[in-house]
Amino acid sequence: MPSGRSKETGRFINLGTRPHEVFIQQHQIVRDWLQNRPVGTREQYGNNLFTFCKDTGVTPEEFQSMDRLSARDAAWAYVNPFVRKYNTKAKNFLAALKSFYRNKDGETLPFDSRRGGKHYIPKRRIKAAQEYVPSKSEMYQIIDAATTARDRAVLLVLFQSGIRVNALSSLRYKHVKDQLYPETKIPLTLKITDEIDSKLRGYDMPFYYTFLQGEAVEALKTYCSSSHRGDLGDGNEYLFHSKLGNPLGEHAVWEIVKRCVKRAGLPVSGIWTHTIRKAFKHVLRRSILDHDLSEALMGHRLPGSQENYFSRNKPVELAREFMKANFGRTTPKSRIEIMEHELLSKKTEIEQLKSKTSIIDILQREMSNMKKQQENFFKNAYLIETKEEKGTKGVQLIIPGRKGSEQDLKRLFRDEILSGKAKITTLKKLEEEE
Repeated sequence: MPSGRSKETGRFINLGTRPHEVFIQQHQIVRDWLQNRPVGTREQYGNNLFTFCKDTGVTPEEFQSMDRLSARDAAWAYVNPFVRKYNTKAKNFLAALKSFYRNKDGETLPFDSRRGGKHYIPKRRIKAAQEYVPSKSEMYQIIDAATTARDRAVLLVLFQSGIRVNALSSLRYKHVKDQLYPETKIPLTLKITDEIDSKLRGYDMPFYYTFLQGEAVEALKTYCSSSHRGDLGDGNEYLFHSKLGNPLGEHAVWEIVKRCVKRAGLPVSGIWTHTIRKAFKHVLRRSILDHDLSEALMGHRLPGSQENYFSRNKPVELAREFMKANFGRTTPKSRIEIMEHELLSKKTEIEQLKSKTSIIDILQREMSNMKKQQENFFKNAYLIETKEEKGTKGVQLIIPGRKGSEQDLKRLFRDEILSGKAKITTLKKLEEEE
């Protein structure tokens, strides 16, 4: 298919039309059949019908004009060589051919597809047996293995929002632009409508909300700043696109996932795009979010009457609850880690008490020293008492001294002592007398 650069954007663009698209345009009944189908279904069904008609030489008009049994036999003759070896391929071709024939007047092809029937295609559950749902730490190993800003943003958006791959391919830049520029909003809100995710039509759900946390928002902004020129970019452009400017298809996303899983050293055969959605559900299940909210964030319709009592049109409240789920790289502490942290806190408290005890010991020693100094003071002090006389009051005077100073005091107060007006006694002797 020829390609070239666009003069306006400089990106590679398709300069031709793919064969099955030409085929669809050539046949009105095929256009009518596919006009209301989702993009992915239109691509797959149109390509399968084109391949069938090319290989068998039967035109779409001739196939629809056959009676039911003849059309059934023609379809089965074509897919029968694929049965058992390529069961998925056989089922995809049958689904397209049955849908196209039924579009004529509602008649269905009478396949005997029961177990043991002539047209039974056995189910091979090899994929489910090989499935490996990565943990949060393993998801970040896969994300860190991305080598481009686009691939990193793709993986983080898939993991933190849980959206389906067809929704990722349908997102436009306008869906996130106002939340990235001029200021970044965390959490970033994604309103997934039935136009973005065609599977919602089967659930009879017009929309649901999901969100992105910090690292995914920053990675998305880094990618948009280079790929969409920040706030100058065209909002109608696909958020994730190829070098040709086309939306990043499901197969391209699948290749990104497989490539990064291989670099991270995880089982390549067990991880694909949908297992990342299961990793998103695993994080929600380990959080404190209730079951109804987790299912709503997955884009599931709640069973029975629960859907009628759940409010999906309150994005602010839903965002507040979503932030309680831990999509960050740090993992919640286990019970043992919490107990170890508490034990460390107790040890710290004990050390603090010990330091306080040492302070008390120091104060006690200081008080003991002061007490000794006081005892020494009183041990060497003298008490001088004078008697009360007319016009004067008797006094008691304590004079600190040293050994041998008693004679000096007696000489000083000799007349008063001899006349009986004063008395000198050491405090130590006074205490002994008491």
